[in-house]
Amino acid sequence: MSFAILRPWLLLVGFVTAFFAADPAKAAPRPATPTEFVVVVDPGHGGENDGCESPDGTVREKDVTLAMARQLRAELADLLPHATVVLTREDDVTMTLAERAAFANRVGADLFVSLHANASPGHGQTGYETYVLDVRASTLEAARTARRENDGALPAPGADDPAAVALRQLASSAHRRAAAMLAALVQRAQGRRFPGRVDRGVRQAPFDVLMGVRAPAVLFEAGFLDHPDESRVLIDPRRRAQVVRGLAEAIATYFQQVHVRAGMGTGTDGR
Repeated sequence: MSFAILRPWLLLVGFVTAFFAADPAKAAPRPATPTEFVVVVDPGHGGENDGCESPDGTVREKDVTLAMARQLRAELADLLPHATVVLTREDDVTMTLAERAAFANRVGADLFVSLHANASPGHGQTGYETYVLDVRASTLEAARTARRENDGALPAPGADDPAAVALRQLASSAHRRAAAMLAALVQRAQGRRFPGRVDRGVRQAPFDVLMGVRAPAVLFEAGFLDHPDESRVLIDPRRRAQVVRGLAEAIATYFQQVHVRAGMGTGTDGR
């Protein structure tokens, strides 16, 4: 019998054998994150640094950001199950901004997201905003926010010191472009979930915690904790969960648009 006659039967036998011998794990859907992806979530403040407070002084920013970070890790476990999500702090401990950036670099972060709650001098402002690093603040309010969030652990950059050189290079780097993309995705996701809240947009400012991170990095101000009405969004677990879910969806979209298409990460080890 010729091979041409046998070939259909051989293919059928091979298909049946493969079907019954197949490993169930190999038949499972492809994971959402087929490449390595390390997300570092930074709960702002902590320990001796309370951050801002709710109008009645009972809720501190450091506690809100830690709750958000834990919720975000859980959400990302659902949306990006094969990603590695680590927090810069797991408890109410004091960490300098330089230590947070160093931690992100040490674990090979592909993305760094610092979580904060905002405050204003007159306690009357509302809205959410996402920051990317720049040597110059985009607005006077952005400069004030950066001063409040910075802890003075890093020197103010002069004309020729390493920090200033790094910032000049950063202005045109791939990390900054990727961070700006993520910041826009974060704002868009929040707007879909909270159409009645104020979208304060993507802003730039010299945040110390973003300065030393060798990966795309953003700082998210989830709302004004000192505002009588908006503080409820951050304090109520169910409403806060909506904020966090929007963040997680933005990060998942970023991963698909940037990380997967590039075929590699942007962490410190050159992935």
